[in-house]
Amino acid sequence: MPAAFASTKKMRLFDSPPAKKHTTPHRKAIPKWVDVNDEDDRIGKRKRQNVNGGLKQPQAHITPPRKKARLSGPLTPIQEQRRLLPIARGKDALVQEIRANDVTVLLGETGSGKTTQIPQYLLEAGLADSGLIGITQPRKVAATSLAARVSVEQGTPMGGRVGYSVRFDERTGPETRIKYMTDGMLTRELLGDPLLSKYAVIVIDEAHERTLRTDLLLANLKRILRERNGDAHDKGKGKQRNPLKVVIMSATLDAEKFSQFFYNAKIIYVKGRQHPVKIYHCAQGQTDYVDAALRTFFQIHVDQPPGDVLIFLPGQEDIESLEKSVELFARQLPVGHAEVVVVPMFAALQGPQMARIFTATPRGARKCILATNIAETSITIPGVRYVIDTGKSKEKRYLAGHTGGGLDTLMTRDITKSSAMQRAGRAGREGPGFCYRLYTEEAFLAMAPTAEPEILRCSLAQAILQLLCLGQDIQELDLMDAPDVDAISSALRTLFLLGALDSHRALTPLGRAMASFPLEPAHARAVIASKELACTAEVLDVVSVLAASSKLFVDATDKRAEIAEARRALVHPTGDHLTLLNTVRAYRAAGGEPEKEGDEKEKVGRSARREWARAHFVNERTLKEATSIRDQLRVSCTRAGIDWRTSCGEREEPVLLSLAHGLAQNAALIAPDGSYKQIMGQSVVKIHPGSSMADKKVPAIIYDELIYTNQIYARGVSSIPKSFFATLGAFNRREA
Repeated sequence: MPAAFASTKKMRLFDSPPAKKHTTPHRKAIPKWVDVNDEDDRIGKRKRQNVNGGLKQPQAHITPPRKKARLSGPLTPIQEQRRLLPIARGKDALVQEIRANDVTVLLGETGSGKTTQIPQYLLEAGLADSGLIGITQPRKVAATSLAARVSVEQGTPMGGRVGYSVRFDERTGPETRIKYMTDGMLTRELLGDPLLSKYAVIVIDEAHERTLRTDLLLANLKRILRERNGDAHDKGKGKQRNPLKVVIMSATLDAEKFSQFFYNAKIIYVKGRQHPVKIYHCAQGQTDYVDAALRTFFQIHVDQPPGDVLIFLPGQEDIESLEKSVELFARQLPVGHAEVVVVPMFAALQGPQMARIFTATPRGARKCILATNIAETSITIPGVRYVIDTGKSKEKRYLAGHTGGGLDTLMTRDITKSSAMQRAGRAGREGPGFCYRLYTEEAFLAMAPTAEPEILRCSLAQAILQLLCLGQDIQELDLMDAPDVDAISSALRTLFLLGALDSHRALTPLGRAMASFPLEPAHARAVIASKELACTAEVLDVVSVLAASSKLFVDATDKRAEIAEARRALVHPTGDHLTLLNTVRAYRAAGGEPEKEGDEKEKVGRSARREWARAHFVNERTLKEATSIRDQLRVSCTRAGIDWRTSCGEREEPVLLSLAHGLAQNAALIAPDGSYKQIMGQSVVKIHPGSSMADKKVPAIIYDELIYTNQIYARGVSSIPKSFFATLGAFNRREA
């Protein structure tokens, strides 16, 4: 037994005798924790009852008595799993309600099966005869994994009856009837099809997260319903013109607000979690949540029956710290205790590491999954029986600048009640579970019900550009929550400086061309500028890496010297952007010239590239994703009349100038004290310690973004001669 465990008083957060095999904790055995029933842990339960009582018919609680199924033959294991899901008991009633209403607000508890089963029920009921069933998810990982699961349940290959569409990746075909996608992808589809005419049903899942794209979709769906189904206040107008069904879905949701937004839409509540989850609150608040999570994990590991443990932490730093601690103490456990397999889960992980999360736990071992909030929704991690909730997460907030642009803040904050409920639900997916909250019940009750909508705390430049392409003004759009006027003004200034808008706020041809690229406006502007500067191939390489979902360079605090030495040859003297370009070129060259798929040389090349990435501490998953992004951007370039093969060779100035066209307002000049002052703004910034420019002083810089932690840092930095700014159109447009 390690020294840290020698005293149970020092190590334990609550006192409980070791559990007997196949028993569960008893309330009285844990006096320092408060046991609550998860039935009482629902947000707005009383409100939902009031909503139900105010209708002519009580809102449907889909819990009819179970009937014996008449089977013509034995069920397959997957069919049996579907039959046992809580939502299956109300299948017919659900379909009937959705068929009878244009908009349905559906609340289904975590683990009820709503996300995978509702689309299949609607397909089987014939509601998709006139078009597709589209299901949106806030996250890419959820969309792809859900599509994979449903395709298995349907018994068809991915891209057949079931497919998905996420940023820079799509698996659909002519036979696709159920399509999972991120909310951003469906928003982009509005540009080519403002009425979403190919869809018969749109399901907005995890609506409680209120992402920017979800809010824009909801506003447009309200308009589309009027045009395709007829105005609720003007019956008959447009009625039956390819009618659309909309389902708003979540486990935790302000149902009344969504219902009122869609003219008092019907609210349905699917009762019954798949398996019960017993929740314990800490009797006292924990100031060091990482240490508290460590102690709670080993209490579970030593005292409780088998079952994997999922621990929610705010960010990658906390995960890496706890990972080392768990592995250290696990090695010191006495012989006879189960092995501990620690698996991290965060967005920047490489593919093979992410795959470990979903593999079966070895016999005689317990898996400890350390995850950020990406594990909160939709994804089922097999084997999880225990959840430890630190009650913390990281939130990104954009602070708009008065001259356009702004800075991002990334702060650790308390989670909301809806997040706490989602986290607890992860423990009840495959059997009865337990959730240990490292905060008091009073702290839970004091939490905000839901997170602040993203539209109130993010940059609006790309959203406004897309809306203008649809002929819509964000200030006139019927949104659930209107964004701040300052945020709108900042975004308009940004688009004006990029040349996307004229002085009358009208969309320019350049702005329309920028909107055709699935990129942030600054990156789209850089690609368009590369046409005149004859360096499109190089700019696409850089922008593809910047658009990837995870960081290119792998950081490890205990190997900084080794990492610096390994990357020395990749670092470009002008800074981070051309360092990215050097890395892409070196990775490509590591495997030799690509051969045909399946060729022996290509297999050797893949192995060589993988080894190169490992030796240089480079995330190969990011480079592979960037390759896919670049391939799609080449298609966009062809449509825009840009030759993506054009290259400037080893010349660096054209690449930097192209990037500067997009990052014009992200520029700063050196100050006498060695810091940098924005050209278009008042902020004094420092170069982020992770930048290759951190220890250099140059007259002027451009940067990808500003991030605020304890001070304002510029990330993704390159040096640029002052004379470049005189050639940039943005600096001749300061009348904005």
